[in-house]
Amino acid sequence: MRTNRRRTARRTHHPAVTCDVLGRWHWECGCGAGARGGSGATDWHWMVTAALVHQSACPGE
Repeated sequence: MRTNRRRTARRTHHPAVTCDVLGRWHWECGCGAGARGGSGATDWHWMVTAALVHQSACPGE
């Protein structure tokens, strides 16, 4: 007997943290999630933390 398995489309969650031309930090994910912050060093830290939390909280990763 042969079993056929369907491939399910996995949505990857690899957010990218970037800085815009005004110096504000933000992160965006391929699934459409994201957030914007300010221009300070602590804002960069919060954006990286938020992106990592999003990545680890998403199922299938």
